[in-house]
Amino acid sequence: MSLRLKSFGYRRSMAFIAFALGFAPGSHAGDSVEQYLRAMRLGLDTRVSETLDAINGTGRQLLAMRAYVRNEAILDERWSWNEVQIAAYAESPEKLRLDAAIARVRCHFESANPAHTLYVNENIRSLDEQIKKWNRSETIKKSADYMLETFRAEVAAAKFPKAGSTEGMTAFRNLLVSFKPIPTPSLAAPGLSLHGRMRAVDFQVMAGDRLVAGTEISSVVETWETSGWKAQLQAAVNEADVGFAGPLKNPNEPWHYDFRPVAGGHPEPPPSHCASPAN
Repeated sequence: MSLRLKSFGYRRSMAFIAFALGFAPGSHAGDSVEQYLRAMRLGLDTRVSETLDAINGTGRQLLAMRAYVRNEAILDERWSWNEVQIAAYAESPEKLRLDAAIARVRCHFESANPAHTLYVNENIRSLDEQIKKWNRSETIKKSADYMLETFRAEVAAAKFPKAGSTEGMTAFRNLLVSFKPIPTPSLAAPGLSLHGRMRAVDFQVMAGDRLVAGTEISSVVETWETSGWKAQLQAAVNEADVGFAGPLKNPNEPWHYDFRPVAGGHPEPPPSHCASPAN
C-alpha cells in the first residue's frame, strides 16, 4: 500500500472518530472546563479569587463559581465577615438583638416541650471553616461531580464557543447561571453562608446533655419530621415572632432559620418566667 493511501486511510479514520464524538470538520475539539474557569477568574473580586484557590478540585470550584456568578450583584451584603468585623459584632446591638430573639424562641419551645430545650451554636462560621466544610462534604462532592461531567460534555461540543473568546465567556456564564445541580448543594458556597454574618442560625433539640435532633441531613425525615420536632420548632418560632424566617426548604433543613429582624428594632427580653439563655 502506498504512503498516500495509508495517509488517506488515517485521515478518514480520524474524521470518522471526530464525527462520532460530535466534532464537525474544521471545528475546535472543545476547550477544557479548566480553561473556561481560568478565563472566568480574570477580573473577579479578590475575595472570590482567593477563596477559589483554597477549594479542592475542579468540580468543587465549578460548583462554587456558579454561586459566585449568580450572587455577583449582592456579594458585598452576603460575603462573610473578616476577623475585624466579627470582633465588632461581639459588642454590637445586633448581637444583643439576636441573643434576645433566640432566648424568646427557646422559652416558647421549653414551655411546650418539658425537659427539652434548644441549643444554638452562636459562633460565627468563619470563611476558613466554610471552606473546610465545602472541601470535605460528600453531598457537595456528588453535586460537583455531576456538574463537572455535564459541563465537560457541553464545552466539548463543536458549537460551544472557544474559551478565549467573548462569546465563549458569555456562553459559559449563561451555562453557570442556568445550571441546576443534582443533588441540591447542602452548603452555601464558601463566603456566601449567612452563618458567616450571623444572619442564620441552626436550632438543635436537647434533652439535658443528650442531643435529640441535630443537623444531619440523614436525620430530617425520621428525627425532625416523623418525630414532630420540625413542627414544634416552627410553632415556637411563630409564637416568639422575633424575626426568624424559615425553615430552609431547599435543601430541606428544618433546623435552619434566617434572622431578619425589623430594621431599627430593639432587642426584647424573653418572658419573665424563662431562665437565662443556655448556650
